Amino acid sequence: MKKINNYFPHDFNARNDIKLKKVNMQLGLNGIGLYWCIIECLYENNGYLTLEEDINLLAYELRIDKELIINLIKNFDLFKIKNNKFFSQSVLTRLEDINRKSNINRKNSLKRWQKSNDAESNANAMRPHSKGKATDKQTQSNIKEKKIKENKNKNKINNITTTTITTNNIYSFIEENFGRSLSGIEYEKINKWLIEFDDEIIKYAITIAVMNQKKTFAYVEGILRNWKSAGFKALSEIKTADVKRENEEQSLDQEILNYDWLGGNENDTSSK
Repeated sequence: MKKINNYFPHDFNARNDIKLKKVNMQLGLNGIGLYWCIIECLYENNGYLTLEEDINLLAYELRIDKELIINLIKNFDLFKIKNNKFFSQSVLTRLEDINRKSNINRKNSLKRWQKSNDAESNANAMRPHSKGKATDKQTQSNIKEKKIKENKNKNKINNITTTTITTNNIYSFIEENFGRSLSGIEYEKINKWLIEFDDEIIKYAITIAVMNQKKTFAYVEGILRNWKSAGFKALSEIKTADVKRENEEQSLDQEILNYDWLGGNENDTSSK
């Protein structure tokens, strides 16, 4: 399931909620801790969990009695049940707010990006010609140059539009893998990456960052810059280089394992 965010609002006085006080009275701090574990799981799974499979998994992961989970869900008015699933209305409300803010950030980032490029195109189109009388040949040359610039600007705008349409999934891909919503600045950073790299290369860099537990834009930026410095332009080139490096590392490891580390000591012993 898609993870919406890697944190959620936690009211500092939540322990004083009358429902949680009842949990504390009957189940103790074990019940309070279980409640917050369930809330975390709801955020990680878009606000809903199943009464059978998810509860069994939760009981196994937390090493607690399944009946304790069911008791907390059904008897303290903290959760609602519908169609064999349970949820928290408070969690759903806050998830809607998180999604709304995420969509606003995405739209604002794309608007700023488009506005910046429109401004650049207009500046090029309105640039004044050099003063002075020009010959017919010079005039024709200027007209030709202007048409070339206009075509470049049109292509540039078309490329930006195409990128915006075809690479929307890259934002969701990063949010899912980083486990959080993106900020407006991060959307702009991704747009800059898309100018230099194919989206499949960016996704590969994101995958490597997640595997190395380095879910930061700075780490991904470093990976992309290293590939660019190495002259890689296609994902196949990057993967080929990765395979080659792994083979070289395995070969080195094998040499270390096969090395006779005790050979010198044995010779010394035999010589005595």
